[in-house]
Amino acid sequence: MSDLGTRLREARERQGLSLTQVALDTRILQQSLVALEEGAFQRLPGDVVIRGFIRNYAQYLGLNPDEMVELYRSERGVTDPIRVVPVTKPPSTRAYVLPSFFGVFFVTIALIGMSYITLNAVGRIGDRVTPIALAAPTATVPPPSPLPTSAPTLTPLPQPTPTPRDSFIAIGDPPDELDPSETTNTVAGGVDPDPVLTPTPAAPITIELVIPNVRGNENSWVRVQTDGNTAFEGVMRAGEHLNFSAQRRVLVRAGNPPDVLVTVNGIRQGALGPNPGQPVDWPWPPN
Repeated sequence: MSDLGTRLREARERQGLSLTQVALDTRILQQSLVALEEGAFQRLPGDVVIRGFIRNYAQYLGLNPDEMVELYRSERGVTDPIRVVPVTKPPSTRAYVLPSFFGVFFVTIALIGMSYITLNAVGRIGDRVTPIALAAPTATVPPPSPLPTSAPTLTPLPQPTPTPRDSFIAIGDPPDELDPSETTNTVAGGVDPDPVLTPTPAAPITIELVIPNVRGNENSWVRVQTDGNTAFEGVMRAGEHLNFSAQRRVLVRAGNPPDVLVTVNGIRQGALGPNPGQPVDWPWPPN
């Protein structure tokens, strides 16, 4: 029986937790939890994954994750070797600038020529249309009326009835019914009222979490809350990226904060915390 597995099992039983409940809370498969408590490490994936399981399980049970990982290393002895894959350099390609330059030059010349021809054609059409538009109609002068032989009788003109300022005089056919959406409110004197300013909604918050896939980084348990709702809770593995968005607030809790890097609205904020194995709460906007 593994000493590590015994300590994990006894800590779980002291808290009255079942393997099913632990699997739901930590997102670790129940069969993997059984293998950890039995010390059957050969039934688990790789060394990195096993250490991540042990660290998350220990944090969940309130144990020291670093102590549990060291106990695992002392029991297993040799861990899986890390393979270094050489990076292949892509073949360099030479850019030919000369043909592209000549292509742009000829296209520019063609556009200038087409613009010149179009402007000349429009000018000739305008020369023929302008005289017709400027021709004024000839006014017909009526013959003079004969002068009256007797003095005309003065008749008092009717006084116009004053109309209220806000009334309208309908002449001819009534206008079409106006669309309320097309009307504009005006105040006395023809001055438009001040426009009503509508508040601009706040820009959304975009959060990116990543554990770089480099040597030394380990998995971490992470919980993300956006606008008060839990958007994610589980184990992030090395090389994994997670993206979230919110309107007002984001709260991130991580069990292994130094390995989890955060980016807000495209600006890198660094790691969630400095101490490995010590969970932290990271809010945005900052308190």
